[in-house]
Amino acid sequence: MIAPVLVVVVVMVALSAWSSRHGRAKLLARLRAEWSRPHPRARDMEAIADFFLSHPPPASLDDRTWDDLMLDQVFAHLDRTESSVGQQLLYHRLRSAPAPRSLQAFEALIVRATADVDRREQAQMALARLRDPSGCFVHRLARPDALDRRWWHIVFPLWSAAIVLMLALSIVWPMLLVVVVFVFGANLAIRIATGKRVGAEIVWFRQIGPLLSAARALESVGTGETAAITGSLTANLAALRRLGWIARWVSRDPLTTGELAGAALEYLNLLLLMDVNALYFAGRELQSGAAALVGVIEVVGDIDAAIAVGSLRAGTARWTRPRLVAPGASSAFVDLYHPLVAEPVSNSIAVAPPHGVLITGSNMSGKSTFLRAVGVNVVLAQSVHTCCAASYEAPVYCVRSCIGRADDLMAGKSYYLVEVESVLALVRAGELAQPHLFIFDELFRGTNAVERIAAAEAVLGALIAGGKPHVVLAATHDGELVDLLRDSYVVCHFGDAVGPNGLVFDYQLTSGPATSRNAIALLELSGAPAALVAKALARAAALDAERHRTR
Repeated sequence: MIAPVLVVVVVMVALSAWSSRHGRAKLLARLRAEWSRPHPRARDMEAIADFFLSHPPPASLDDRTWDDLMLDQVFAHLDRTESSVGQQLLYHRLRSAPAPRSLQAFEALIVRATADVDRREQAQMALARLRDPSGCFVHRLARPDALDRRWWHIVFPLWSAAIVLMLALSIVWPMLLVVVVFVFGANLAIRIATGKRVGAEIVWFRQIGPLLSAARALESVGTGETAAITGSLTANLAALRRLGWIARWVSRDPLTTGELAGAALEYLNLLLLMDVNALYFAGRELQSGAAALVGVIEVVGDIDAAIAVGSLRAGTARWTRPRLVAPGASSAFVDLYHPLVAEPVSNSIAVAPPHGVLITGSNMSGKSTFLRAVGVNVVLAQSVHTCCAASYEAPVYCVRSCIGRADDLMAGKSYYLVEVESVLALVRAGELAQPHLFIFDELFRGTNAVERIAAAEAVLGALIAGGKPHVVLAATHDGELVDLLRDSYVVCHFGDAVGPNGLVFDYQLTSGPATSRNAIALLELSGAPAALVAKALARAAALDAERHRTR
């Protein structure tokens, strides 16, 4: 009887070992194929943002700016992480601009990941243990109210101990196996009954084992240069030793446990209510080790995020490290471009407080893309120490924007009222001493020309008045606004020309205001009646003359 059982066990162990070895070989091949490439995959941005929302940094990008700069899409371009916590800490780092955890230590992690291929691949394989999306919520177990631990929960370990005893005694009294079958059914009912109350916590708790396993594998990544990020890992792992032992009851490492062994563990878990018991014994450990658990998540996630940035650099032809200078100093961005544009045109710009920059040009000429390119690169410089430019030199800025427009249907507000509220928030931020980068695209578009120009002049003037250390970039179609602000704002433009098939753009930023009259020319090219075109040209000339007389 014993011999067949042993044969079955040996076969299962051998198959599990083969499955694990095969899985690791496939993973390594995938990691090598994906290095330096974007990772197209579904991303649950709400889950990814959960750690940021639960652990907000002292300073962060507001939702409006995040959306205006399309940073969800930028995040997806950067996200070459292997773990769910890596995604979360990369997102947290981007949102934490201008003050993420040590940029110097993060840079050292990036350099090491790029230079030491063997160590990087070992780290990525360890991080792959945490690809399960439920890992995005393991940090919630650090909350004081995460587990509802009642005195009567002691019945669960006692009940499981009784089952183990019956299994042991069944060697002597085989009839006890019949009782165990009924007990198995009772445990299934108990698990269903408790599933709603502890289901989420169990799913999250199962990620603690892989998290701590990955963290132990990553201990050797740290150096003196990375200590500001990795220095706490060893101490935190020591503080969580007992929690890790409990978590191993119910955790399954996807790299070292084959499918057969995993299925066997699941049945054993159900028979003995191991997950419910693990939560019972883990309650006190989670309360005492909450800070250590969050600390481990931060270190593991930051290492994964640094490897992702190393992959980004390896696949990016033109990038540079930023040079961050003192507050109030001038900024210079050379050959800067947007990372999401497939064939980008680079542009350079220098800005020096207290002067802002007005950017003019026709629709589709590149104004909005350039504004976003500057904003995105400032965020990247201050969060992942990487810029899409030939060179980058600037102070640390708080980035605030007012670009996109949308009605707030829930509050019953028009986009003009929403914009007014957003602009006033930026005006209030402009009273702070910390340097800001303010980005505007067509201020107050939703009102009449006179009030639009008057209000825009007042806002743009207030943001740099009195020697404030801020930088303001604003796109506009209004020549009158350019005239009103010519003493305090440098003017640039994106040009265009009318070709045989319509407007032609070169997307090059040029000093001075736009002078083309291509809107009317495009009317003519599109077949507008000659009388209509002539009337439009005459009226434009008269308005220009009137504007020059009133300067």
